[in-house]
Amino acid sequence: MPGLRRRAPGPRPEDAAAGDGRLPQVLLLGQAVVGLVAGVVWWALTRSPATWLVGEPVVTSPLTSPVARDGVFAVGGVLLGVAAGVVVLRRGRRRPLLLLTAALAGALAGSLLAAGAGSALPPRPPSDPRHVAVSAAGVLLLWPLALSAVVLLGTLTSALTDWVRAPRADDLGAEPEPHA
Repeated sequence: MPGLRRRAPGPRPEDAAAGDGRLPQVLLLGQAVVGLVAGVVWWALTRSPATWLVGEPVVTSPLTSPVARDGVFAVGGVLLGVAAGVVVLRRGRRRPLLLLTAALAGALAGSLLAAGAGSALPPRPPSDPRHVAVSAAGVLLLWPLALSAVVLLGTLTSALTDWVRAPRADDLGAEPEPHA
């Protein structure tokens, strides 16, 4: 038919726009699911800490295990927060405030679910020295804080780069103002 044009192969622009509309939900729910998986991984790594987590076997005592558990949780939370922050920076062109809010809520939910999942796995009684639990509640906030820090630094860097590269009045052919 003469009035029909063939579309070039590849993704449609409207498909990409629909994908961006779902990104806040994906970040929110995706981080929650990742939090459950991270909790199981955290439990598996720290229920009986290895030497590389707590130091030399000579120094290992029941007091070092909670510190090692919190340290592993903190490192994992920071790594997941940085990854989520990079996703927000790369994909946050449309509705960035909604995307950042959903990502922060997802990071907090993922962190809480990771701590809950790790603590719910056996051995259950908290009196058992192999019981996995977060003893320092502040490590729960490292995932959202790392996400916020990455977005802040990325946005600040982008704004400063745009400001430095912006044309100035004397670059556009305007007369410079006389100095007194």
